[in-house]
Amino acid sequence: MELIRVQDSDYKKTYDLYMTFPKNENGYMNNVYGYDYEKFLDWIEMKRNWSMGKELPEGFVADTTYVLSDKGNYVGVFNLRHYLNDFLREGPGHIGYCISKEYRGRGYATKGLALTLDKARQRCIHEVYMSVNKDNPASLRVQIKNGAYIHHENETEYFTRINAIEDGASRKEIVSKFYSQYEEDGRLERSVHGRLEYATTMNYIHRYAQKGSKVLEIGAGTGRYSVALAREGMDVTAVELVEENLKVLREHSKDIENIKSYQGDATNLSMLDDAAFDVTLAFGPFYHLYEPDEISKAIDEAIRVTKPGGVILFAFISVFAIMYSNYFYGNWAAGEEENFTDYHKVRHFKEQLFTGYDIEEFEQLFKGRPVEWIITTGVDGLLEPIERRADFSVSDEDFEKLASWYLAFCEKRELLGNTNHLLYICRKNESK
Repeated sequence: MELIRVQDSDYKKTYDLYMTFPKNENGYMNNVYGYDYEKFLDWIEMKRNWSMGKELPEGFVADTTYVLSDKGNYVGVFNLRHYLNDFLREGPGHIGYCISKEYRGRGYATKGLALTLDKARQRCIHEVYMSVNKDNPASLRVQIKNGAYIHHENETEYFTRINAIEDGASRKEIVSKFYSQYEEDGRLERSVHGRLEYATTMNYIHRYAQKGSKVLEIGAGTGRYSVALAREGMDVTAVELVEENLKVLREHSKDIENIKSYQGDATNLSMLDDAAFDVTLAFGPFYHLYEPDEISKAIDEAIRVTKPGGVILFAFISVFAIMYSNYFYGNWAAGEEENFTDYHKVRHFKEQLFTGYDIEEFEQLFKGRPVEWIITTGVDGLLEPIERRADFSVSDEDFEKLASWYLAFCEKRELLGNTNHLLYICRKNESK
């Protein structure tokens, strides 16, 4: 069973499916009711644009519509709104769906909603808003089976919430669940800001590591950096928390002798010797570490395994870039509440999933530790929120110019807060 975007579906089968839906049933509006096939194809193209945030009518938000396919049979549709405005927050919410009458009562709604929730989590939607008519108890049961609870109600509707994070889940469980559902492997290739992050980061790595260097990457993900550096002739050790990511990393590196990989957590690198590495890369952990003692352990472990005089690159996220990227869609107040206290102190807690820092706040974590600061630099600028514009465009030729230009300015202090991903680079003190 799978979800297929309508723009990637068999159009004739999708059309036939939609024609089985009434114009309005239990609050689900069939927006193509009465369309002939040619007009339906125009709607498909419109949905293609809407999924990219292009040509949205006033009051609409970007969304993606999926058909639920079971062994080639199209049984229902699920619509996921990428974010909420005031109307949606107080009404329909993130997800709407409908199952064709001939397929009802077989569990398709429950399974389809579960798959749509996976898509929502991949978009970092941590709390899904939904609604259901009170005279539609079957749909309410579907939502409850997927973890929903009734948040409030009026005379005709229940308004439900589904948390992406289970109550009591540990940090490791939260992070592992997210990355088991998120397509991490292509993150640094499928967007301009990802490509810039990779190009800038590799430039800084090459300032301190070369062929033959012993390099450790903590939080190696699917191995985009580790595999590339091993292919350049470096002796690479990769540590990754998430089993799904580690499987991909090992598949990518199966023909490379000079790379070793372990499943492990940044707070405990006991499988690694003291002072073993020339360069240590901590590129993932500090996006997902929230408790002061765990943050401290991860920093100390990275320092411990690095040789005296060796260089450590710590990646982190700007809390201001998190706000700029995610909270200009009618949800600013929610973002402010999640990321700041009433007195504008930065908050860190595991249910955020991704946590951000004030630049000076992150730098202060290293005060009193046996390292010397080299530089704090950005790696991807303000591209992520800009890239969502419908008219955004960067050609391959322009990207080369952009990457070169950005490298000339990425250390400028006045630009760091706007940057999404950053590096704190330091050198471990020589032994006395």
